[in-house]
Amino acid sequence: MRRDVTTATDVVLHARGELESKVAGIVCRLPPLPENIDLLLLRPSKTPAEVRDLVRLIADDPSLCVEFLHLANACGARPGCIETVEEAVADIGIEPLIQLVGASYVNGTVAEQFSELTHLNAYFAHAREIARSARLLADLAELTPHQREMYALAGLIHDLGRLVIMVAMGKTSAPLMGTSWEQMTAIVHSETELLGMNHCDIGKDLIGRWNLSPTLQEGVLRHHSPLLQEDDFSAPGALIFLAHFVASSDLTGEILGTMLPPALFRRLGLTPAAFDAAHQRFRAPLT
Repeated sequence: MRRDVTTATDVVLHARGELESKVAGIVCRLPPLPENIDLLLLRPSKTPAEVRDLVRLIADDPSLCVEFLHLANACGARPGCIETVEEAVADIGIEPLIQLVGASYVNGTVAEQFSELTHLNAYFAHAREIARSARLLADLAELTPHQREMYALAGLIHDLGRLVIMVAMGKTSAPLMGTSWEQMTAIVHSETELLGMNHCDIGKDLIGRWNLSPTLQEGVLRHHSPLLQEDDFSAPGALIFLAHFVASSDLTGEILGTMLPPALFRRLGLTPAAFDAAHQRFRAPLT
């Protein structure tokens, strides 16, 4: 009997090792971002002189400049009115726009590399929903424009690791976005048991490979585990976690407040009423 248990365990570990190798292989095969995007992401942008250098870098690269202005007009407060890189930086800030350019190219790479997934469009639709709801929550928490865009970006790319797992398991025709809010914790545990890792770990490694910011890496890593202990809180992870409830549940803020740790709302500067406001805005017709 003992030999059978050992054999079964060995089979499970062998299968896990094979799947883990497949995941690692997929991650390694994904191409780097274009050199100009990589350079943009790696350059510092803290001092006025560094920002000026980045503005010149963008303005001197026609394709990069076009992409930068397109994205600035798409997410700024004055759609269609931003005509120069300087105006884009003044309206939104250099860092969120740089990361937005990076995320845009990441999504293009994802669309190309994972094109065999039948439900890839559902993945992108879900990503856009979470980005939008994360931005709404950040706005209601009265965060800065910079923070709003960064958290929205984290929402946009939070589930990249799920694509890798789907391809590694050969489930190219299975739905990608079947996770209800009740399964938010269970899915991570089941992935960890199966793989020894989960889509949060894989996604964080992926965007680290593509040099996206530590804020985005943290949001992807912690969007299922925003509050591990009172002193271990992730604001980007919490925004994305709550954004799922805004986008995909009918729970009120009051009910949700009784189900989640009270610190989650408090640490984000949100109230149940603010959650309800985000819920209403998300469901309002887009104008």
